[in-house]
Parts: sequence; C-alpha cells; structure tokens
Amino acid sequence: MITASKYLFLLFLIALTLEAPAQKLLRVLTVPGKDAFTNINKNGKTVLPSGRHVTPAGQTIQITHDPFGMAVSPDGTKTVTLHNGVITIINNSTLNNTRVPSYDKKIVSPFSNGSFLGVAFAPDSKTVYLSGGDNGAVLVYDVEKFQRVDSISLNGSIAGVEYDDSFTSDLLLDDESKELFVLDRGNFRLVRINIETKKITASIKTGRQPFGLAISPDRKTAFVANVGVYDYPLLTGLTPKNKNSLALPFHPYADNSKEAIEGYEYRGKKVPGVGSPLAPEAMSVYTINLATNKVIDRFKPGHQVGQMVEGAEVVGGASPNSIAVGSRYAYVSNATNDNISVIDYRNHKIVGHIPIKVNPLIDHYRGLLPFGVCLSKDEKTLYVALLGFNAVAVIDVEKRVTTGLIPTGWGPTRVQLSKDDKDLYVITCRGYGAGPNGGKDFVEPIQGTYIGDIQLATFHKIPVPNVSQLKAYTKQSVENTFVQVQVKDDVKNPVPLLPGLRTSPIKHIVYITKENRTYDEIMGQLTTGRGDSTLARFGVHVNISDTSGDLKNMDVSPNHLKVAKEFAFADNFYCDSDASIHGHHWMMGVIPNEWVETNSSVDKRAKIFSKASGRRFPGSTGSMDPEDYAERGGLWEALERKKVSFYNFGEANETAHVREEWMDTATGAAHSVMVPMQKALWSRTSHDYAGYNTNIPDQFRMEQFERNFTKMWLKGKNKMPQLITMQVPNDHTASPRPADGYPYRHSFVADNDLAVGRILHFLSRTPYWKNMLVIITEDDPQGGVDHLDAHRSILMMAGPYVKRGYTSHTHANFGSILKTIYNILNVPYVNQYDATASNLQDFFTGKPNYTPYTLVMPSKEVFDPTNAMKRYNRDIDWRKIIKGPEMDDEDDQRKDHYDSKKP
Repeated sequence: MITASKYLFLLFLIALTLEAPAQKLLRVLTVPGKDAFTNINKNGKTVLPSGRHVTPAGQTIQITHDPFGMAVSPDGTKTVTLHNGVITIINNSTLNNTRVPSYDKKIVSPFSNGSFLGVAFAPDSKTVYLSGGDNGAVLVYDVEKFQRVDSISLNGSIAGVEYDDSFTSDLLLDDESKELFVLDRGNFRLVRINIETKKITASIKTGRQPFGLAISPDRKTAFVANVGVYDYPLLTGLTPKNKNSLALPFHPYADNSKEAIEGYEYRGKKVPGVGSPLAPEAMSVYTINLATNKVIDRFKPGHQVGQMVEGAEVVGGASPNSIAVGSRYAYVSNATNDNISVIDYRNHKIVGHIPIKVNPLIDHYRGLLPFGVCLSKDEKTLYVALLGFNAVAVIDVEKRVTTGLIPTGWGPTRVQLSKDDKDLYVITCRGYGAGPNGGKDFVEPIQGTYIGDIQLATFHKIPVPNVSQLKAYTKQSVENTFVQVQVKDDVKNPVPLLPGLRTSPIKHIVYITKENRTYDEIMGQLTTGRGDSTLARFGVHVNISDTSGDLKNMDVSPNHLKVAKEFAFADNFYCDSDASIHGHHWMMGVIPNEWVETNSSVDKRAKIFSKASGRRFPGSTGSMDPEDYAERGGLWEALERKKVSFYNFGEANETAHVREEWMDTATGAAHSVMVPMQKALWSRTSHDYAGYNTNIPDQFRMEQFERNFTKMWLKGKNKMPQLITMQVPNDHTASPRPADGYPYRHSFVADNDLAVGRILHFLSRTPYWKNMLVIITEDDPQGGVDHLDAHRSILMMAGPYVKRGYTSHTHANFGSILKTIYNILNVPYVNQYDATASNLQDFFTGKPNYTPYTLVMPSKEVFDPTNAMKRYNRDIDWRKIIKGPEMDDEDDQRKDHYDSKKP
C-alpha cells in the first residue's frame, strides 16, 4: 500500500529525474595509469610519465641512456650498443655488460666528440667500427682489449673533389670486399673505404641527411634512407662579417608556400627559397649500383606531402629511416606514416606498403613511429621497433599483415635477431623511465641526477615467441597503452568527454608554456599536493645563496603558488619530454620522431659557412623543422582543418644556431639559415613578441603581449581567437647577470613568476574572461629535481569554469592537455597520444566564478623589474598594470565611428 507521503516522495523523485540533464554513457579511451603516479617496478608494471605501462618481455638489463646504434657479433656471443660518446659491450649469454668509458675512468672513451648511429663488427667478433659523428671519422675499437685501434677520416680529396666537415652517420662492413660503407650527413654522400689501405675509394651523392644504410645479400646494391627535406641555404650575401646585421628577425616563410619554393625579396634582401618538399632528394630511398657507384633509383616511399590520406592533407614527409633487405624485396620503415614500404629493387619499383596495425580502436591515428627493422633468415618475418608504442611489431611480409606485438621498455629504437634466429635483441632509449632525482631519501646513482643521465636505457633478450605467446604479448602491449572505459558525460561539466559531443561555454583558451622546471622546486610547498618542500628552492620564504650573496626569506614564485591555491593545479602531471628539443614537439601535438630523438642526444657543431651544406642543417630544437613534421601535423594543423581561429606569441620561433641577443625582440631570434615555419602557423605568429631568449626579460614580453592583445582584440575590430599559444621562457634560468637586473639564478624564475601573474591579472580584466580558460605548464623538466619523478612538472589551470582551490591527482601529460583543448574546441584528435590520454574533467565546474586574479610581487631583492628594463629605456607603469586593460578609448572609438561611415 502506498501512503500519501510515499506517493508525494515518488512524485518528487520523478520530478528530479525529469529536471536533471541526461547523462550519456560513453565509451572513451584513456591510459591505463590514469589514477596512478609514476612508479618504476622492474618485476611488474612500471607506470610511465605518459600514464602508459611497460612490462618488457624476456630478460632485461639497464644500460646507458639513448642507444641508437646496435650490432651483434658474427659469432653471436656479444652485442655492442652505441650511445653518444659511449658504447656498451654485452655478453649475449649472461647479459653481463661493460660501459666504455667506465664510470671509474679506468676504461677510457675512444670518442673525441660524440658519435652517431653507426656500429659494425669485423669477422673476428672483437673489432668494431664506430661512427665518430661530429668529428667525421670512423673509429676502430677492440672490445676485448678496450683499446682504440685506429681512426679513419671521411675528410679529404676524392676524384678531384675536396670534402671537409664530414659528419659520420650509419655504417656497415662488407667483410668479403674488405670495405666499409659509411654515410656522411654533412656532405650528403655514401663513402666507400678500403679497410686494408684505409683509403676512400668512392664518394657517391645521396639524398638529404642520409640516415639509414643497407646492402643486398648479393652485395651488388646499396640502399640509403634519407630523412632530410631541404638543403637549407644561407641568406643571400651573408658572410661571417655581416651576419649580425643581415640576419632576418623571423622565420623567412611558410613551409611549402610560393615564397619557400621560389624565394622572394625582403627590404632589398634576396631571401632564397628551399624548393619543393617533393624533390627527389627529399625523404627518399636511393639504390646504388656498387659495380658502377651510380645511383639507380630514387624512390619516394610512404605518403607524400599534399596527398589526401584518410580525409586529411599530408603535411609531413614519410621519414624513411631504416632498411632491411632480402633477396628480392627491401623493407623501409616510414616513421611518420606508421607503415613499411616494400621495394622490388630488381624491378625498380615500390610494390606496396604494409600498414602496421595494433588495434582497430586507434589504427586510424598515427604515433607508432616505426624505427629499426630486421628480417628473419627465411625472409618471411619482419620485426619493427615501434618507437612510439613501446613494442616490437611482428609482420608477416608475405601476407603483409601485422601478426602481433612484443612489449619492450620505453621507446624501442633497434631490433636484431640472434645468429640462430631464436632470440630477439632490442634496445630502448628510455627503458623504465627516470624515477626520482632528488629528495630527502634519494641516493644519487653513479650516472648522476640530470634527467638525461638518470633515465637509463634497456637491452632486452627475448626468445622469438610462438603463436600463443605472441597473442598474449599482443594483448599485453595494447593493455599497456590504453584501455576503453564507459563514462557518464556530465553535461554540466564545461569540458565534453569527446570532440563534437556538445558546445562548451569556454570559448577562448590561452595555452602558456614555460621552461625547464619540475613540480617540487616550484610547488613542493603546497600542502594539498604530493610534494617535497625541501626541494622548493623557487617557492616562497626561501633562502638563496649565490655569487651575489645570501638572501633569507625570499618570495621567488608567489604568483605560481597563489594561482595554484586560488584556482586548480595538478600534482600528477608529467612532461613526456626530457628537454626542449622534445618538449615543444610534444606540447604542440607532434610526437618526436626518430630524427628528433637521435639528434637530441648527439654532440654536434653548427658550421653554417661550411661547404658541407648538411652542416647548415639546424637540427631539431625548440621549434619543429620540416624533418619533424607529423603526417597530418599537430595542434596548428588540426585547428586550421576545423577553421578554429588561433594566434601564436613566441612558440616555434627558435631553430638551432639562431642568434639570441637582448636586441632580438621581434621574435627572440635572428635567422641566418633559411628554415620554413609550419604553413598553418606562419601567418598567425606575432613578429612583435620574443620567443625563447633569456637575454630578454619576461617583463618586456608582457609589454609586447598586452600591447598587441589590446590593439587587436580589445580596441580592434577582430575578436579574440579561440586559442592563443604563448611562451614565457625565463624560468629556464641562466647565469646571473647583475648588470641586467638578474643578480641571482633565482631572478629569472622571479621574472617569470611576475609575468605569469601579469598575464592572469590582465586577462581576467578583459570581457573575454567570462568564457576563458588559461592553461599554464612547462615544456620540459630538465633543469630541476623532483622526489617523485624527474619528469613531473607544473600544470595549473585558471578561469571562471575552473574549480577554486582544487588539487587534481589525476594523471596528466601533454596528451591530456591537448585532449582538453580538442574536446572544448570540437577538434578531432590528431594522434594516438591525444586519443588515449587521460581525461581532465575533474579540474572544471559548471558554476562559473568570474572573480579576477590580482598579481603579487616577488621579493625585490631577487628581481627588480625596473632594473631589467633599463637597457630598453622603458619604465613600467605599475598603476596602469594593476588597473588592468583599457578596453574603450573615446578618441579611438570616435575615429572608428566616423571611419565606418566613409564610402
């Protein structure tokens, strides 16, 4: 029997149900470690900074970081891995290993200035030939005596041509002909060396930036994979004497534009073009007849720039990098396209491509990054190291299908088979990750605490799996990478769970990147986060000891801590990157490819006036170069495809070897080598805002930003774009410069902190604030220490729809940030990291709070902004800054009114 009171209660429940917005149950992808902090567990599941797991198959040992070359001895007893200036000699049976040079310096290094990619064994299984990289030589080393035997230079005269400034890349040995084949990335050539006479016998022109090398089983044909796109020219008329006065203050042009292809004139200066990205020399595979030393074919593997693939225009080349050759076919790994090109080299044609498939839920995204390859002796199975998926792909080359995956450590680079084809040897560049590199309970390891040193690589010995074992490995590899979960979409939350699901009240996003700080050293004092206050050297009430003296109880980053407390911050956010060379790729939606990874860990000198044009190549740095572009690009291209408005302050203005002085305020850099910028970005990038350059105060950048924002979007006719990216980099720090207003290294961080405060103070007093989200993070953590993980860094969010006083413990990385941006702006995901990233809805609330942010000043003894601006003869009007932006100027409005009435 239902009483009247029960009846009324049921009616009340029904009414609530009808009034409550429907919550849809959706299937979304996320990383398996979405609720976990990073943790290294060598006997179980390691949680990486990406939120992915690693559970390596077979036997695993740790070796020096970043091995990119590997060779197995002819007798099968040992493997040598090549790192930058280091080799590791591994006993394949016991896995005992020796580092050269040894940490105790009893075994000395054979290298003088780094190394790069190439290592090959002689038939005696004790002599190895090593790429000398920057010094342009091949080093000969005895791995049993631990002695350097010889050095053979690639420089010198051959056939009447003088070669200098060589840069040794990949190499291999043909023991029958007693010669070495060596790639020279400085002079874009293949060099043949007689190992008995130690003389160069031939120099053969290759494509740009030759990277991978192989020879057919009959030793008649050589194969060269070229990863370069352009042969970058100098600005016309540039000399060592006029370089400083003639250099351009910005990137010269948009990639693949008319100006980039043909060149143009700028203020009387001839700016040479770089030609077409589809040139035969660009991202190609050359085959060479070894009887005649002539190039036979110039293949263009993979998808080509401008081609439409799966509904999107290709903007990045295939990045063909490694080659395995059988008796009929050659197999080329195309990192950007996640596929393998099959070349019928006897009939001189590409006969197909093998797409590497891992799971139907993500196969339409890119991000596997196939790198090293090897072919079984029966030529039926191809093994491919997937740099971006932490696994080795097993491919049936006859059926041209992926039969399975074998889990490895983080970032596999090379894979080789044992002499009997029973075992796989795999190297990864990041192994189990870094783990902590500081804190009260931390014990410093022998290799040091810098993130690039503490993060050891791994060597894996894996028995070739049978069908059932491969099936289990495949399942594990996928589960290590992502899971599919059912989640209710809270329609009150301003961030949809998926792009296109519904419209967000957030209309404008400001995405701010800073430089090189970890969580603990800035945020370690926050009691609601998992921090170590003893490491908070850049916090508040800290003591400073530097060359300028000692200070006590100083506030270095008061705005960071205030923003974190007033709005929301994460204590479980990690940079996927180790350094800037990776960071600015990751955070702008491009996974660093094999070219970026190998260049990030090699010693190299720029020689822009060298006759070896490969020495002008900028290499990868804080900006993306054409060699780094992803197949369908990253954040910029995704926004452009969806016609989402955006504008950039400071990102992507830096390439390697630019000048960065205090007067380079237009973009922070002066360019001598002509390198294009991403086509989608070039016209949307400010030429009145300084990017990375610690000689320029962040306070100067704030004047530039406030001035441009006011001119374009407060007083101008255009509305604020839906996304703004901006860089405020001075927390990178530099050596103290008291005369310039930076008496302490901490001064740079204080400058940066004040800039962050100014940005939020300014933005929160504009009419756009009511629909705004501000995301603040770092591009990498390399300068700092953290008690939890060396990759842990800063993520703060601010805006009316951000929870107040909230600490997020949800796993987050750059993929999570990009996923948030894409979900808000209704932009489809670009790659596998975006699609599988953790969801950050917990930062947000459906009840907006429009209260503006008010900046605070760091301690004046640490940083006095007036002193930093003196060299620019600028005074800072703090009363005007505190007041906030003036949105309506009567005289300007009157002029606009009458101008609009003119015919």
